[in-house]
Amino acid sequence: MTTHVKGQEWLKGVKLLSVLLAVLIWLSVIAERRGEMLLTVPVGLDRMPPGLQLDGSAPAEVEVVVSGPSILLFLLPFHQTRCGIDLAGAQPGQQLVSLKEAEFNLDQEIKVVHVAPATATLVLTAKEK
Repeated sequence: MTTHVKGQEWLKGVKLLSVLLAVLIWLSVIAERRGEMLLTVPVGLDRMPPGLQLDGSAPAEVEVVVSGPSILLFLLPFHQTRCGIDLAGAQPGQQLVSLKEAEFNLDQEIKVVHVAPATATLVLTAKEK
C-alpha cells in the first residue's frame, strides 16, 4: 500500500513539473515576440555650446513609436526615456534638427520606428554679456 501512495505522489510531482515547464516555455515565446509601443518622452537639449542660448522654445515632448521584444517593451515605462538633442558644434541662427536621429536612451534591441514631430526648429542666439 505504501508503494502505491508514493507512486501517486511522484505522479503529482511530475504533473506539477510538466505544468511549470509548459508555463515557462509559453512565457519565453511570448517574451520574444516583437511588438510596438507609443511613448511620450521629454525633450532635452544636450551640450549647448558656450556663449549660445535658445531663443524661443524647444518642443517639450515628442511622441515616439518603438519596436522590439515584448518583454523589453513591457519594462520600458519603468525606464527614464528621453529625447536628447545634441547641440555640440551648433552655430547661432536657425537650426533644423531631425528628431528621428536624436539620442533616445533605449536598449539596443529596441528600435525607433516613428517620431512626431519628425523635426524641430531651434533658434540659437549669442548670449548677451
